Amino acid sequence: MTTYDVFDPATLELVGRAPLHGAEDVDAAVSRAVAGGRAWARDREGRRAALRAAAAALRTAAPGIGRQLSLEQGKVLREAVGEVLVAADVFDYYADLAWDEQEGLPERQGRSLLVQRRPVGVVAAITPWNFPISLLSVKLAPALAAGCTVIAKPSPTTPLSTIALIDTVAGYVPAGVVQWLTGRREVNRALSEHPRVRKISFTGSTEVGAAIAAQAAPTVKRVTLELGGNDPAIVLPDADAAFTAAGVVGSAFRNAGQVCMAVKRVFVPADREAEFVEAIAAEAATAVLGHGVAEGTTMGPMHNRSQLDLVEGLVRQALDDGGRLAAGGGRGTALPGYFLEPTVVAGASFDSPLVSTEQFGAALPVVGYTDVDDLVDRLNAQEFGLGASVWSPDLDRAHDLACGIEAGTVWINQHTQVELDAPFGGWKASGVGRERGLVGLEPYLEYRTVNSRAHATAVTATGAASVAR
Repeated sequence: MTTYDVFDPATLELVGRAPLHGAEDVDAAVSRAVAGGRAWARDREGRRAALRAAAAALRTAAPGIGRQLSLEQGKVLREAVGEVLVAADVFDYYADLAWDEQEGLPERQGRSLLVQRRPVGVVAAITPWNFPISLLSVKLAPALAAGCTVIAKPSPTTPLSTIALIDTVAGYVPAGVVQWLTGRREVNRALSEHPRVRKISFTGSTEVGAAIAAQAAPTVKRVTLELGGNDPAIVLPDADAAFTAAGVVGSAFRNAGQVCMAVKRVFVPADREAEFVEAIAAEAATAVLGHGVAEGTTMGPMHNRSQLDLVEGLVRQALDDGGRLAAGGGRGTALPGYFLEPTVVAGASFDSPLVSTEQFGAALPVVGYTDVDDLVDRLNAQEFGLGASVWSPDLDRAHDLACGIEAGTVWINQHTQVELDAPFGGWKASGVGRERGLVGLEPYLEYRTVNSRAHATAVTATGAASVAR
């Protein structure tokens, strides 16, 4: 089997190798999934027990898987271990979730009706490099709870932690029920086009998600897409500067800003712009950059050279167009990896690419506004609608504003917090479908209606029953 190298984005050192799978490997994996899924789909209590056992095993394995994740992705070790623990919580949640496999409808005119929920079949879970474990868990756990089989396809640059997670879970389910494939877009395409893969669940960029949906269309697969976002934080005039800065910076620079639902831009009242810029810049400057597994590190590198180059280019353009560097802009460490200090840009225009596009990195523009209702109208006219937040001590005013924002999740006085039972996903170009909660189980179920009528008989003249024709 051909393999490829996986590197540490902080040190640029080799951390492991992964198989370079291809279309023929997809065929073999699908065949194993189909064979393994027959008994699995019939044993709901066995599935519950397996999910609980897998959750316990993941908690035990969290330090090792977390370290592997930190090395290949770059994030801080504490956050990487936390990601595995979140996955364990997701498994327990779906093990315990109550839902009916079938239910009867009222009889009518001699007919009885039974509505059944059955697993959709083989699922391909395609995940990105920023949160390889937690984003996989919200696909894997509900799919397994529903009785599906799952083939996990991680990003080529973060395969090792996914392999470790799937191998851990595989110890508690029948052969073929959970598998992993690693490689590049050839594998994505083969999974998307395979006629026996009945559902694709994808998290990643809007561009790639649209391509996967197009590839899946000829075989009429179900598709769930959690795509890009350009989340705004809207700060109202009565917001406290220190409280807001702490919350905004904690979201914006988590995982070096590489979070789909992180704050990507901050809109503040124009007459308080200088105050908020100063508070946000001071908070951002407290970060300690370094190797994710090193003690004391609070922020690791960006994940790859192309993402670093993109973000630095957007910052330069914003500065060339009249913006001001309020914090950051340097490397922050002597390590050779893809580091960028938390970078705050003041005075960028609304139409600057740093503001209007998803930069997905360690840069944050702060933009002044004068009319908040006009601001919301302008934001709603843009393509993304994943998340947003409103910051104010006036909860009624904040709630009213939040309910006018076209986004899948709107936070008030916080950002990036997600719940196990609350649906998560995007509006517009930010996605199709929802994950988490009972709503996150539904895409893995097919409905079947069994409509029954009694077999009528007729009585002959001699009193014998005969079939009515």
